[in-house]
Amino acid sequence: MTQSLLSADCSQCAALCCMTFEFEVSDDFAISKPANTACRNLDECGDCKVHDTLEDLGFRGCAVFECYGAGQRVTQDMFGGRTWQDDPSLIPLMAERFRQVRRLHELLMLLEAGAVLALPQVDEAQRVSWAERVDMLVSADASDEEIDAVSKEVHGFLRSLQRHVGQR
Repeated sequence: MTQSLLSADCSQCAALCCMTFEFEVSDDFAISKPANTACRNLDECGDCKVHDTLEDLGFRGCAVFECYGAGQRVTQDMFGGRTWQDDPSLIPLMAERFRQVRRLHELLMLLEAGAVLALPQVDEAQRVSWAERVDMLVSADASDEEIDAVSKEVHGFLRSLQRHVGQR
């Protein structure tokens, strides 16, 4: 998995982050919004009307959010470009898959970050193997329980790599 596939491409997404997540009025969000409900800042085309002024308007949480490419992967690869805006019946399934794929893509980002370490061959092989396994879970429509278990194991593996940080 390349770094570019783990970066958001909002033009290939369906504003999943603007629909999926719940937020409450706070320092990071100027309004409250329930989960699986479109943000009131989305226009009729599904674009954020206030994107260029998010932080000024009190939406720091939106400004700093990163889906790690999960939005376009769900929209394009899993739903063939179909969107919840065109078919609201897709909201529950798209939202669930987006939450799951984002978690898996975050693990992939962490594993990818390990590529810069001078790892012994056995650790590098394990890092690559974990990345392949995590990426396969995206396509396998993994359950939350499977994702939790793999996440725990990957984080344990990543903690084991701390001994290599600072070496070169």
